[in-house]
Amino acid sequence: MNTNLSKNKKCKGCGLPLSTDAHDLAYTPNLKLDYCQRCFRLQHYGINSHQELLTATVSKVLDKLNILERDWIVLINDILNINFEVIQKYQDHPRICFIFNKADLVVNTLNYANIQLRIVNMLTNLGINKPQVIIASTVNNYGIRKIFEFIQSRDLSEKIYFIGKTNSGKSSLINALIKYSGSVVKTLTISNQLNTTLDLKQIKLQKHSIIDTPGYYSEHSILRNLAELKDVGSIQNKQKIKPVVFQIIEPQCFIIDSLVWLSFEISKPASIVFYLPNKLKVHRFKPENLVRNLKNPSNNTYQVYDHPRVTQTFVMEADNKYNLMIDGLGMIAIKGANKISVNTFQNVKLTLIKDWII
Repeated sequence: MNTNLSKNKKCKGCGLPLSTDAHDLAYTPNLKLDYCQRCFRLQHYGINSHQELLTATVSKVLDKLNILERDWIVLINDILNINFEVIQKYQDHPRICFIFNKADLVVNTLNYANIQLRIVNMLTNLGINKPQVIIASTVNNYGIRKIFEFIQSRDLSEKIYFIGKTNSGKSSLINALIKYSGSVVKTLTISNQLNTTLDLKQIKLQKHSIIDTPGYYSEHSILRNLAELKDVGSIQNKQKIKPVVFQIIEPQCFIIDSLVWLSFEISKPASIVFYLPNKLKVHRFKPENLVRNLKNPSNNTYQVYDHPRVTQTFVMEADNKYNLMIDGLGMIAIKGANKISVNTFQNVKLTLIKDWII
């Protein structure tokens, strides 16, 4: 199997072969350095250059993956930004371990077991038989020992691929595993920007190796509609999320900056909980005041592209709890609503799941 793992010296951050050609993504002025200039700037200044080349580079690497049946896939998801497309792509692979990361951002450790049971139920309903699930957090190191023990229990002939969406926390998890294993391997570059890892990287963890892959860049992420690259990193901060809770007794509308507008229809008191990055402000209005407030500059702090917008409507059972996932942004927990209408950019993936997680 060709894993594209070059014998040439590679950047310890993105995984690309280091180059002294200033036009290359992994350019370095000195081949003795461990990191390319782009990764160095990401680490120290949060600057992500050559953005126009990143998606094509990542797609080319991922398209060449040839994972055999005896190999293992460790599929990593941000618990608030579950990528169902990646799950569906790999769910029929016979050897797969599902990692749901960043649990610390939304709940405390006392609730992790309950969340794990709900995720198992959700994956089972997707047709996955007896899914192996680990809840993880690199902030409090929850689940790191379980992941390490899972890796160490595999046969040395079995390759282990770490796969997930960009910014799902793959590199952070691997860094935590490197530290836990006591390895002297250099840690990976991590950042709030998209597409940090650009090539396959083989990482030694005691007697076993894992293969880190570039993150899938969702075409349906709401972040693709932000006009300023710095806003992407700003929104994707790693601070613990403070849920914004609303109890409503009549139809209400909400504005999430210039990104999303929501309208709720109810027949009984309802509860709406927003699990979104703290940078985003949620404003509530009566339906008759929505249009006027959409024009208010204070409700539109982020610069966005003039991309087409659409409204999607979901019908719900008021007695059930649902999670609405907005690709690239976060999750909204809903109970008591009959209908919700969501206006956002046409390319954004919205997923309403009755198998609620949080």
